[in-house]
Amino acid sequence: MKISLNWLGEHLDHGLDAAALCVLLARLGFEVAGRERRGAAFRGVVVGKVLSRDKHPNADKLSVCVVDDGTARWNVVCGAPNVAAGQAVAFARLGAELPGGLKIGKAKLRGVESQGMICSREELGLAKDGEGIWVLDAATAPGRDVASLLGPADDVLDVEIAPNRPDALSHRGLARELAAALGKPLKPLPAAALAAASGAAFPVSVEDAAACPYYSARLIEGVKVGPSPAWLKSRLEAIGLKPINNVVDATNFVLHDVGQPLHAFDADKLAGNRIVVRRAKAGETLLALDHKIYPLAGCLTIADADKSVALAGVMGGEASAVGEKTARILLEGACFAPAEVRRSSQRTRLRSESSYRFERGVDPELAAAASARAAALILQIAGGKAAQACEAAAPGERRPPIQTSAARINAILGTSFSEAEIAGALRPLAAELKAAGGSLEFRAPSWRRDLANAWNLAEEAGRFLGYDRVPYRLAPLAPRAASLTPAECASRRIRARLAALGLCEAYNYDLLSEKALAAARLPSENLPRVANPISEDWAVLRPSLLPGLLRNAQHNLSRGAESVRLFELGKVYARKNGAVEELWRVAGLLLGPAMQARWQPGRAPDAEFADAKAVVEDLLSRAGALSWAGLDAPAAGKTASDPLFHPANSLRALAGATPLATLGWLHPRVARAHDLERAGVVVFDLDLEALAALTRPRVQARSLSPFPPVRRDLALVVREEVPYGDVERLILGAAGEILQAVELFDVYRGKGVEPGGKSFAVRLTFGRADRTLTDVEVGETVNSRVLPALIRSGARPRC
Repeated sequence: MKISLNWLGEHLDHGLDAAALCVLLARLGFEVAGRERRGAAFRGVVVGKVLSRDKHPNADKLSVCVVDDGTARWNVVCGAPNVAAGQAVAFARLGAELPGGLKIGKAKLRGVESQGMICSREELGLAKDGEGIWVLDAATAPGRDVASLLGPADDVLDVEIAPNRPDALSHRGLARELAAALGKPLKPLPAAALAAASGAAFPVSVEDAAACPYYSARLIEGVKVGPSPAWLKSRLEAIGLKPINNVVDATNFVLHDVGQPLHAFDADKLAGNRIVVRRAKAGETLLALDHKIYPLAGCLTIADADKSVALAGVMGGEASAVGEKTARILLEGACFAPAEVRRSSQRTRLRSESSYRFERGVDPELAAAASARAAALILQIAGGKAAQACEAAAPGERRPPIQTSAARINAILGTSFSEAEIAGALRPLAAELKAAGGSLEFRAPSWRRDLANAWNLAEEAGRFLGYDRVPYRLAPLAPRAASLTPAECASRRIRARLAALGLCEAYNYDLLSEKALAAARLPSENLPRVANPISEDWAVLRPSLLPGLLRNAQHNLSRGAESVRLFELGKVYARKNGAVEELWRVAGLLLGPAMQARWQPGRAPDAEFADAKAVVEDLLSRAGALSWAGLDAPAAGKTASDPLFHPANSLRALAGATPLATLGWLHPRVARAHDLERAGVVVFDLDLEALAALTRPRVQARSLSPFPPVRRDLALVVREEVPYGDVERLILGAAGEILQAVELFDVYRGKGVEPGGKSFAVRLTFGRADRTLTDVEVGETVNSRVLPALIRSGARPRC
């Protein structure tokens, strides 16, 4: 929020310069984000009188003027269309310096010498006020320094206001804080002297008193809309606001002066001579003052007899805006419920100075006084006659006082302030304070809705007495190691293992767009959604981690990466029994060469299905016995990520009947949607919670045998539908304890294998810890035990 020190001085004689004020505000909890010195940024510019204006002999759009600066007459070439004889203008003499380092000297423009420059406000570093040159009051004497017309120099501070302190969102609000800190009195606000008037031309009705506990409408007739006086323009320009007209500027002035949003309607554009605060009707829209049309469904609106004319607490409508021809205005002063204004603002994606304050909570007792003050100001600068305000007010609720004690506040702060010090710090903030015998009874003023308990009062006492007076003492601690949940243990182990395997961890937002879901072939129906997303790109809670990883891969490839090996560990979301279910999962992606560099010439082989399977098997190594099934198998079940996998080239890992992981090639349509169709992409997705819930087998260590192993290779022909896992389990069961390992190293289909069959090439490793096995022992095990068991199951040796 912009704060003008000159404006602040109208509320409090603080006696501080800008630097000291910044320090004090920071100590009170109001960070100063910026500071600007306002004043004349030029030198040598005086008031000049245009004595004549003639057409330039060599240019259609230039004029040759004679300007009197009080000491001499000068020929000046000017290109502004609004220059005319008789005007008082801002004249930059020869040698004048303008903002940006421009120095004025003699110059020839199309053959005519120019001995100075007639300036616009913009050329002088001032706020723009219309097109062309700056035309001054004709009565201003030539030769007067233009800088003296701008009033005293000013410092403008950009102050950060916490969301729980809407009372400080005005010059008056910050002046209250400074007055309490400095122990100085606030200046009284100017009295709103309104002539007594009878009748209420615009009756008000409020259909939802909870959403609008107070509303007033005051008719002012006979106003003359025009430019604001210089003092009012200067006030608004100092805080970065553009003056519009005297009526609108008066409401903006009161907003930034005392913190109450107001709005002025053109009364002649309101139908039925009445105001209704109601819910918008179905299909109702509003053309707002920003020239955009907004749907009003479900929003609280201000309406006349026919239609909604404003979005309550947010913005007025263009159809009832005050303009140059306005003669009758209706001045609105209201108090709206913060949640109501926030809801309307979020639904329409419309923010304003008014909604910023109403959302945080405006003083419920301020609206009437602020409306009267604005009406008095409008009568002063725009003329007219004000009628009595018509009001609709719900019964106010008196807040109970806060009962506490000096001892309690000291206990919260860890201090030893006296009762007198604490009472002295809180008294300037209170509507009423009673202190006796160590107890305190504090009644908060209407503008401090954030003060509700002893903790709040302790914070205020700390702010004003100084947090630097709180002693530094280390609180006694009894540290106790926290135990990890099974999911946390599993996540730590998996994160470390994937990093060791060469994968980099990615972090993505938990939100996706409808477009991202469609690109990943994921249905958007029945997914959890954000009620008021900040963007359509973040509207749906993700059902899978893979869409984010695919975007990461696309991003890396588009920037020259040859290989991408990523994983993410995070939450996915689903609807279950009307609630949102959060599930922990791990997903990964492999594409491109597995090695970035190698000695052999040529490109390293790209990541394949077997690489992803090796990673998944490593992660599931402590899950016990696993079985594998295609995604179309009944035992495989379904997961939210299934649409991203190639249906014919993917597998599901199961522990009993529990699906643990899915791995396979990326679906071609998904790859095409992410510009990854040229690179083979292997992806995997693990259920972290299911993996953590498994009872892990106890790991038993045994010494390595010092004796050499014996290996035998077998080629076995089986039916196409027989999975390798069945063959491996049969071999392990038949071979006995001397079999140390079984490894599949080839799968063959083709010549020598009948149609409908396939050949597994397996390597059996035998060994003992106490001696070397003989060929006879190994041959007997293979020929007498393993092969007969395989043949009985339907397999046959391949010749």
